[in-house]
Amino acid sequence: MLFLNYLKFLLSATNQHGVHSPFVYAFVTKGIYAKQKYSVQKSLNILMKIVSYFGITEMNMQHENKVLSELIAKHFPKIKPSKNTTAFIYFSAIDDSLLKFLAQKNSLHNDSIVYIDAIYQNKKAWEDLILMEKITVSIDLFYGGVLFFRREQVKEHFKIRI
Repeated sequence: MLFLNYLKFLLSATNQHGVHSPFVYAFVTKGIYAKQKYSVQKSLNILMKIVSYFGITEMNMQHENKVLSELIAKHFPKIKPSKNTTAFIYFSAIDDSLLKFLAQKNSLHNDSIVYIDAIYQNKKAWEDLILMEKITVSIDLFYGGVLFFRREQVKEHFKIRI
């Protein structure tokens, strides 16, 4: 089933040339497509590229991930873990805790970023999630999803091949 989802994703996804948002274009070309490789695991590699591109200094890991914690300590030792920050939030999957977090968090701000690993394990929940009013930009990278809350941007959803 995952293989079929991947084929469907590839048929509908684009690269940087199909992106018309300057914010997303810069993020994809300078962040996601950056040559730096942090991990063989694609979802963690994407996450690390996001951390690097946006210069993240605090990270809220809602789901503990030992491999990710080690990668961050190795490549970005100045990043502080914080359960209170809303600047960068990591979820290992779409579950009730994510939905509750987004519904209750009024402190999500214009620069908040949420990264969700393994979005195709619950594709229907991902599709429902990106319809939320407060989420203005969503990026499906197949291995993970990125949510932004940028008020100055028109609501858009992107599928980007990596």
